[in-house]
Amino acid sequence: MQRHILTAFASLALVASAASVRAQELTATPSGEVLVRYRHFEGHDLAPGGVDDFVRQRARVGLRFAFGTEVQAFVQLQDVRTWGEETDTLSDFSGDGIDLHQGFIEAELAPDLRLRLGRQEVSYLNQRLIGNVGFAEQGRSFDAARLMGVFLDQTLAVDVLYAHVREDAPAETRIADNLGALAVRYQMNDYFQPAMLLVVDTHAPTQRARVTSGLVIQSEMPFGLKASLEGYFQAGTANVEGTEIGLAAWMFAARLRFTLVDSDFAPFLEAFAETLSGDDDPTDTAAKSFDTLFATNHKFYGEADFFVNIPVDTANRGLLDAGAVLGTKLGEDATAQLAFHVFQAMAAQGGPSSFGQELDLTFGWKPNPHLSLDLNYSLFFPGDGLRADGELEHFVYSTASASF
Repeated sequence: MQRHILTAFASLALVASAASVRAQELTATPSGEVLVRYRHFEGHDLAPGGVDDFVRQRARVGLRFAFGTEVQAFVQLQDVRTWGEETDTLSDFSGDGIDLHQGFIEAELAPDLRLRLGRQEVSYLNQRLIGNVGFAEQGRSFDAARLMGVFLDQTLAVDVLYAHVREDAPAETRIADNLGALAVRYQMNDYFQPAMLLVVDTHAPTQRARVTSGLVIQSEMPFGLKASLEGYFQAGTANVEGTEIGLAAWMFAARLRFTLVDSDFAPFLEAFAETLSGDDDPTDTAAKSFDTLFATNHKFYGEADFFVNIPVDTANRGLLDAGAVLGTKLGEDATAQLAFHVFQAMAAQGGPSSFGQELDLTFGWKPNPHLSLDLNYSLFFPGDGLRADGELEHFVYSTASASF
């Protein structure tokens, strides 16, 4: 922790030194956020007891130095804490949740080409494979080098990433130690936007080398119809306790939304279906469960977060998530939506295939540009595929967030 903070101040010192040479071009822009969230959590075990009510918050403060458009430096510190976690209001000042969330240098190599070096948030496309997990108080950031360019009159965006995720990763973890990615997005016209994402990850203890590649196609029409299709294939090899394992998995997702754009309340109805392959025989030498890598899964698989760590949360059985969302504005600053999910295993492995159903009711209110509030209530109805005698679980959260 102390090393991260010293690194942050060293970066600021370097920027300040350069500023003395070209002070007339220096701009310094502060930023900050305080987010406070209450949760009612019932354990995700579908059993009596295990209820926990708690409040967790994050505080971020950032400072961006810029010398025109040529060179920028950004440092962002973060504190994440659960209310009441410190042992004493006076003597406990250890600040266990303080971290360098972001700290990078960004340089303009050409008018439409930029290089970013350092710790940074990374989100690609809809965050299906790589995202910043903004819902989690701590968020996600990478130690990475990133090259970003736009071409063809700003219609083609190309982004290349290398990240060192973890040094000396233990064999029992599946998390990659190194990560590479290539994202390409093309704005064909006002209504059609195809994109491609290629991700390579390695895991030295198991000699794993894996490639995940796919396409995302999005279309939005002026009369209120919005559609998206995406599909990925995952392939590679690994060595587990001397046994060569072949990796072959896939996922596919489709969404269709219609909004009454002529209405002041802009009501919408959305249907969706998402499938992730599972492993029907975990004892053989072919691993067929799709791994969502560094995704922001809270966006896709229900507010109650039963399936955020895939394939661990599905026990390598894959996932079918199908359902619908009904939403509307409640005035200029407020929204409401009701979502329903049906969860099913793609590979039952000889047992029940139903994971359950989930109902999410969410309200949002943004009374001014710097303050946002939300309230969510979720019900999870367990299926036999998670627990045969499972009990209904309730999940509640409410958030207040101020940013500048």
